[in-house]
Amino acid sequence: MSTAQALQNDKIYTNARIKSYPSKTVVQVSNRPLFPVNQGKTAPPCNSPPHEPPPSNDAEPSEPPDRENKPHAPAKDPARAKAESKRRARSSVTDIALLNPFTHFFTWTLNGRLIDRYDAETVSRKLQTFLSNATQRKGFQYVLIPEYHKRKKGEDKPALHMHGLCNLGAVQIERALSENGRGLTDDEGRPIYNVLDWKWGFSTCVPLDGEYDRAIHYVTKYITKAKDKIFGKWYFSSRGLKKKPDIIPLESIPYDEFRDAEKLQTHQQFESEIYSGVKIISEKNPPLAPIKSTE
Repeated sequence: MSTAQALQNDKIYTNARIKSYPSKTVVQVSNRPLFPVNQGKTAPPCNSPPHEPPPSNDAEPSEPPDRENKPHAPAKDPARAKAESKRRARSSVTDIALLNPFTHFFTWTLNGRLIDRYDAETVSRKLQTFLSNATQRKGFQYVLIPEYHKRKKGEDKPALHMHGLCNLGAVQIERALSENGRGLTDDEGRPIYNVLDWKWGFSTCVPLDGEYDRAIHYVTKYITKAKDKIFGKWYFSSRGLKKKPDIIPLESIPYDEFRDAEKLQTHQQFESEIYSGVKIISEKNPPLAPIKSTE
């Protein structure tokens, strides 16, 4: 990060920034000036960053989607707009998970004898009621991604289920047992629990280990796999969580100079093409040192 310098001019966009989390910082450098310098201001049209994706009715709002989305003009390129929408959703879920360390990974399925597990509207109502009660009464915190099962033979459409990361609060869990009474574990030997408060079907809940980044990647892949939003959103998250990291815009950094083949190979850097011809490299670094008081 020796080349990183905090931006001190009136540029509207830059190609480099720092995202600050409690456990680490991430330096991001793009081959285009994508990142707004004045986060709270709207840039004039003439200063829009080159190759910015078109407005889309599938685009995510700046805040995670736990409120009504405003209508947008139809996208000129729906496939590209959807890909950008999913990328932003994955980024938002990653931010939430890094800013609010969760303790468990969960999966909730639906029992067809208790609920129409194929009807998104019915499931959405029951899910929202459950989540509202769990968060307000029991301190449950979560980020959740709905997903369709693979369609089974004889089904007109696939059933729904949910995955997510959470802090349980006062939500009760108990050890999942085999038929002979032995405690169940996952493929990595972690104990599996059932969520007693989830009454609409089967549930599993697994404590997260030291591979937290891997757990985040595992959850966000469900957004990647999804064909369309479910319940009108890519994901849900509880209110009261911190959802946006501190952003420090930087002076421009040459993309090719920042790109390091060795760091890419050792996964200290990650390179992604967010849309055609536009790339971002993200580099993990230690968290920023707290600023000492001069008083």
